Order: sequence, then structure tokens, then C-alpha cells
Amino acid sequence: MPANIPESVLKKYRRVGALLNALASVSPSLSGRLAFKIFCTPKSLPVREKDRAFLQTAKHETFYLDGKALRSYHWQHPNPEAPVLLFLHGWESNAARWHKFIKAALAEGYAVAAFDAPASGYSEGKMLNALLYSKTLRQFYTHYGTPFGIVAHSLGGAAAIFGIALLEIPKPEKLVLLASFSDSTRVIQDFAQILGVNEKVINSMYKHIEKRSGFHIDAFSVRRQVSTLQQVKGLVIHDLYDDIAPVSEGREIAENWASEYLETEGLGHKMQDKSVVRHVMQFLKTDPRKG
Repeated sequence: MPANIPESVLKKYRRVGALLNALASVSPSLSGRLAFKIFCTPKSLPVREKDRAFLQTAKHETFYLDGKALRSYHWQHPNPEAPVLLFLHGWESNAARWHKFIKAALAEGYAVAAFDAPASGYSEGKMLNALLYSKTLRQFYTHYGTPFGIVAHSLGGAAAIFGIALLEIPKPEKLVLLASFSDSTRVIQDFAQILGVNEKVINSMYKHIEKRSGFHIDAFSVRRQVSTLQQVKGLVIHDLYDDIAPVSEGREIAENWASEYLETEGLGHKMQDKSVVRHVMQFLKTDPRKG
């Protein structure tokens, strides 16, 4: 959930939270389902004109998950053997947020792919969560294969980790996590605090997630799951003043993974600075086979 929420918006959230608290006394399971639905519903944001223009430089393709059309983007390389980098965006975002990184990757001789997650950009759907994102990633793999490297921001990082650890999709050689959260339960607790819901609602939400996913709630922990990825070369970058995913999240991930760790200062959550792009490209560099 966003930081620094306007008071008028916060009051609306609190009214919803009060209704969920009342409902939990009568039907805990229903309150959990509704809370989860709210948690997983991003705002419907139009793609900006400048982002549309950038995406037009790619080849567009469509793949499907559960009947929903999902948009993918492909920047091809003249050499069909060129390593492929896959970019995963975060919450209430789309593939165009990677334009600086993609331009740099193409200049380094990589082929590039990205897609809009469900309920994002030009992809269909009304809900998004980490596991749904992971399933989308798995579906992307079935169509386009395993990339050499994945660069993921925020929620995209959790999707990559859970896809590899829980859904057992093939591992990339290199994985970059930018401003990723370390534990889903902390994100849910933040959400619960904003709505002002009680423990009964939160616990009902956990039970709903477990029933729906088939995994215990503790499985949705990036810091726990990265410990299984020691053979994947990793880079974690987090900003000291990130107001969405606190810097402690990045530190925890790095402590549990034999990864490189870079802590920036003053770049915030978005991680769009040119210095970050340069560091990511340097980490990924592996003598791409340029045509």
C-alpha cells in the first residue's frame, strides 16, 4: 500500500475496515475473502502516452492465463543466440517502467522481454498478487523459454522468487531484485493497519490465502525462499529511504542469500536512477554474444 496516504483516502479505507471487522464477528471466512480481494485489487491506471510510444518499439505478443489475455513485449537481437533478459515490473505499473534498463540492455547486446502482469498495463484482469504473478511468469516460460537473467522490481521480485521456489520454474543464471519486500505477511500487516482491521480479519485472510494457494502463509517469504537459490547469482539493491519497502527488507533478503548487495541513499522505491541501471548492467555482463 502507498505511503503518505491522504487523510480523505485513509478515512475511506477505515470505513471499509470497520465493515470488515463487523463482518468478521458474523462470518470470519467471508471477511477474509473480501479483505483479500481488496488487497489484490490495484488501481486501473492508463498507460501514459510516452510509455505507449516506448512500447511501440517492441514486438507485441499475447499469451493467456485462465482465459485472460496478457501482453508481452520482445526486443529481438540479430543474433538468435543472444542472451535474453526478462524484466518484471511492480504493483500498479507496467513494462514501460523499464525503458532506461531496456535501452541499456539492448546496447549491451542482449535480447529483451517483458510483460504486463495481470490487471496492469495492457493485460486483462482485475486482481494481482505475488502467486498469480508467479503463475503468469510460469506461463510466459512455457511460451518463450527460460531467460538468462531476470531483473525484477518490488512485487515482481516476489513473483520471481515464489515462481522459482514454490512453482519450481527453471532458474535463471542471474537474478536482480530492486526494492523487493522480504515477507508477504509484513505487507499484509501494513495493509491491515491502513484499513484498521482486527486480528480476526487478518487471520481469516491468512486462512483464505492458504486454502486458495495450497501453501502455508509462511511460504510467502522472500527472505526464507532465497535461501534455496544459492546457485543463482543474485544482486539486491535497496534504498536507505525507501518508503514503500523499508531498507530492512532488502538487508534481510541479502543476509539469507549469497548475493551482492548495494544500498543506495536518496533514490527511493522506484530505482530508476542511471547509477542503478549501470550497476545492474555491470552485474549482468557475461560477454553477450553480439551478432
